[in-house]
Amino acid sequence: MIAERARVPAQDPPRDLFDVLVAARNPETGAGFSREQLRDQIATLTVAGHETTALTMFWSCYLLCLAPEVQELVAAEARSVDLSPEAAARAVDRLPLTKAVVQESLRLYPPAFTIVRMAKGDDELAGHAVPAGSLVVMAPWILHRHRKRWAHPERFDPTRFVPGAPPVDRFAYLPFGIGPRICIGAQFALMEATLVMARLIAAFRLELVGPSRVTPVAVVTTVPDRAPVFRLVPR
Repeated sequence: MIAERARVPAQDPPRDLFDVLVAARNPETGAGFSREQLRDQIATLTVAGHETTALTMFWSCYLLCLAPEVQELVAAEARSVDLSPEAAARAVDRLPLTKAVVQESLRLYPPAFTIVRMAKGDDELAGHAVPAGSLVVMAPWILHRHRKRWAHPERFDPTRFVPGAPPVDRFAYLPFGIGPRICIGAQFALMEATLVMARLIAAFRLELVGPSRVTPVAVVTTVPDRAPVFRLVPR
């Protein structure tokens, strides 16, 4: 796939992420990616960047179908903004509710069901010894629904994330992880999902066809137990 894409000449400005990766240079050595490094970067984008964002889009659509009144507010917001490619970067700041819907979806259905880290040294956690080399598993799913951290944690409430809402504890909300190994694509993914949701909801009203209940399944990511059918009604 990479060889086939590489046969197409690069463009300036870059037309896609492949062009950006090919043009990237190490600021210290001036070297570009080797073939192996380019393959690894694209594999990471495909696995870590595609499925997680696709799942965020799915759960956001699912939640908006269950809350049609919120969906209509998102549609009104999106239809008031220029969502053309040229204006996309500026449009995000004018989509606070749409962005909040995505953030609330990430709270209720975090794409990464668990985050695993290895202890670099001996430590203690809540009175339990953690020897060096131990694997520590954190579950954003549990943390994001903890009753001591969130009011009505099971409720879909995008107003938690709108401008002016009380700030969220940075260690209570970890859809992209935390610390030095936080997801490098976090801001890109949030912008991407917000813009796609805005374009979609501005153009169509979403409805679930058949049973509305979808149960999340924890694999590596938080996937639905079935593929429900959505009806898209042009607005």
